[in-house]
Amino acid sequence: MRSGVLPDWRIKELIDQSVIIGADKGLVNTSSLDLRIGLEKWKLLGSFLPLAGQKIEDALSSRDFVDSDSKKDRFYVECFQQYATKLVESLNLPKSISARIFNKSGRGRIGVSLRGLTDSTLNFDNINNGYIGNMYVEICATSFPLVIDSGKTAIPQIRFYEGNPQPMSGSELELLLKTHPILTDDNGRPSYDEKERDYMVRTGKLTFTANIPKNGLIAYVAKRDRRTLDLSKKDYYNPEEFYQEELRMVEGKGTLLIHPGDFVLINSKENIKLPPIVAAEIDEYSPELGDMKTHYAGLINATHGYNLSDLNVQSHIVFEIRAREVPIIIQDGQPLARFNLYKMWAEPQGRYEDTKSTSFNNLRSILPSIFKKD
Repeated sequence: MRSGVLPDWRIKELIDQSVIIGADKGLVNTSSLDLRIGLEKWKLLGSFLPLAGQKIEDALSSRDFVDSDSKKDRFYVECFQQYATKLVESLNLPKSISARIFNKSGRGRIGVSLRGLTDSTLNFDNINNGYIGNMYVEICATSFPLVIDSGKTAIPQIRFYEGNPQPMSGSELELLLKTHPILTDDNGRPSYDEKERDYMVRTGKLTFTANIPKNGLIAYVAKRDRRTLDLSKKDYYNPEEFYQEELRMVEGKGTLLIHPGDFVLINSKENIKLPPIVAAEIDEYSPELGDMKTHYAGLINATHGYNLSDLNVQSHIVFEIRAREVPIIIQDGQPLARFNLYKMWAEPQGRYEDTKSTSFNNLRSILPSIFKKD
């Protein structure tokens, strides 16, 4: 049986077939589906996982887990407080299809942390093949308080898998890299040398590195006065009210010091160019690369950065970095995160470049659409 990540047109078929219930086809991406926050929300005493046989709804009815609940249409999310919410969408998966919940990248750039929950599932985010039931997420605003609209605000996204696809490696990955370098510099050439390429083929792991210029704008650092963001807004907020621009106006070393508690946005040095036959997923944590969290999303859609009419299109990845317990120094070109490639079950009909809201051509362009870009 053919296996792989399901494309946009197949996701739409699953919506029509009531395999995915309550979804909006307008929220389908090339290899994922955006999910919306529902009406029912709970203020949690702490993060939790269900036990075998335990329904999320039962846990959320217990005072051992929940402080209070709400069914407000517009809901205020405090900073550093965990909440659970039932999603608008639910699932009736066949035995051959599994899924995984991810954060949306634009939500990650404002410090929203997210975990997916489903009944009787003993780990976060993963949804077993054949799952039937509701979906829930835990959300925590780690940088700015939020206002969300029930039934409208999309924070998570979900990816579906036919069969049991495994990350590409070995000869399969080697053949792909001969025609599609995946990671390129700003001139469209492979950003890696032969030694790095051999590592990629052998392990199946590709690596993003930090872009810390020696002068100019090098990073955005979230301010700590905790101004509220209403996620229903578009092109509304002034970035300077929420982020401090980290500038280096004179020639110097390409380094950035990050203190514990800082929330910092930087670009990858590489552009990623995914052809329609593959999608990508970033490792959540790579301890060998440092004691830091480097991203809040983890999903890269098929065709990201892929444009046959412009082979040099800018398609950097934005990293959201937090030091854990001690200050860390990020140097220009330092490895930040590893990622894997997964084969698509079939090619998507759409193209990421036609729908993206971020241009990725410079650091100023990477903030979510709620911010003014000019």
